[in-house]
Order: sequence, then C-alpha cells, then structure tokens
Amino acid sequence: MKTALVILNRPQDVTGLLAAGLSVLRAVGGMAMSVLAAREPPEDTIVPTEEMLTDTDRARIHAQQREWADGLHDRYHDWLAKCRVDGMLGEMETNWLDPEISVERMIRAYASETDLIVIGFPQSHDSDQKRRAVRAAIFDSARPVLFIPPGWDGPVGRNVLLAWKDTASCRRTFLSVRPILDAARDVEIVGDGAGSAVDKLLPGLQVTPVMADDGGAPVELAAALLRLCRDNGRDMLVMGGYAHGRLYNHIIGSVTQIMLESPEIPIFLQH
Repeated sequence: MKTALVILNRPQDVTGLLAAGLSVLRAVGGMAMSVLAAREPPEDTIVPTEEMLTDTDRARIHAQQREWADGLHDRYHDWLAKCRVDGMLGEMETNWLDPEISVERMIRAYASETDLIVIGFPQSHDSDQKRRAVRAAIFDSARPVLFIPPGWDGPVGRNVLLAWKDTASCRRTFLSVRPILDAARDVEIVGDGAGSAVDKLLPGLQVTPVMADDGGAPVELAAALLRLCRDNGRDMLVMGGYAHGRLYNHIIGSVTQIMLESPEIPIFLQH
C-alpha cells in the first residue's frame, strides 16, 4: 500500500480526510497521496430527457464548480502548509487534482491507479455525482475504500476491529488491509470462523477474538459492531463491502449499507 487517492467533497471535511489519508500512508510506509476535487461537467448536473442546457447555464455551472474546487484547494493548501511546518509530511509526495470529469472517467483515470481510496461517508444532501462517485469507488474501482466520518479528528488504524464473514469480498478486504494491521497497536476480530480465517488470510498476525451480541438481522449486526467499536476504543472497522450485487443490496439492504448510514467510525471495506 504505497499510494492513496483522497476524494474531497464537503469543505468542512477536508482536513479530516487529508489527515486520515496521511496517517494511514505514513503508518504503512506509503509514498504518495493524490487529492481529488472532481468538478462536475454541466451535462452531469441535469436529467438529459427532462432538461436542456443553455450557454448561460453552462457558464454558471462552470463558475460554481470552479469556486467549489478553489475553496477546497485553499483548505488543502492551508493543511499542507501546516503539515510542512510540523514536519508531518516527511518524504510523502502530495498531488492536487481538480479536473472537470465524469464519475466513470474519474474511476478509470485515478482510482484504478491507486492502492487505497479515502472518501467521506455518503450524506443525504450530496449531489448526484457525489453519490455516484461513492458507488463507483465501491463497485467499480477494484480498490479498498476507507470511509471517514464527518468531523473525525482522531487516529485511524491503530486499534482495529475485523468483522469476519466468509465471503469473497471479506477475504479481499482482509488481504488488502494487511499492511495497516501490521502497523496497528491492537487488532480484534469478530465473526463465526474468525480464527481459521486469520490463520489462512493473515498468517502471523496477532489478533484477539471478541464476541458480538446480535440477533442476526443486518440492522442488529450493524448495531452490535458499532457497540463493539465504541466499547473497545476502536478507530477503524474492517469489513467486506456488499457481498451481493448492487440490485440485491438496493432492494434487500445489507449490513454494509446500514454501516455507511451510521458515520461513527472509519470503515475500511472492499467489494
């Protein structure tokens, strides 16, 4: 895990996302962090079958998106300057990116070239592009995603809870998170068959098994995982992301979806 892509959205979350990305990369010996403020193309802001863009509309949207990206860049610049003064960057390379780009092109051009995506939890007032970016990061990037709660200013990945379930997505997630676990202070694991999973997927890693008091339904399991994280002082939860496809999870719901609607603790997942 040498590189991370931090995808920005809300100005108030910039510092937390950048700090989390830097913290994880420094812990694992990472080399470079790219910071992306993806400006929405005007065409992506409308429903093509219902609306038409005039030249005035295009100019207005371009200006709004430019102002938004410039505001994020100001916060990024201030954070970067402070990190340099405090000696936090070390040899870490940072790159600012603010292209006007569709979600599909963004994932192809940037997310597929990084080892880890760092992004904020989805929020109800996010734009359609931002919601599609979250979905694409999970389902289309083939990369692990680290979700950071709004206002998070604590450590990430020092005290970790692994939530084991025997699925392909969980196995991929455990393999991807190994560098972070090797640098962690304390790692706990919960789930049926967790011991054998660690032996096979994470040989040599010292973990502590814990029990979750849940009723088996997704909402109950999600609540139990959050209780464990709160009670045991965890600063990152690791879990497989959406064991089923998009349609199934949209209709039926899942633990992953419930967790992403409960932004309490950083969550590391991979589909």
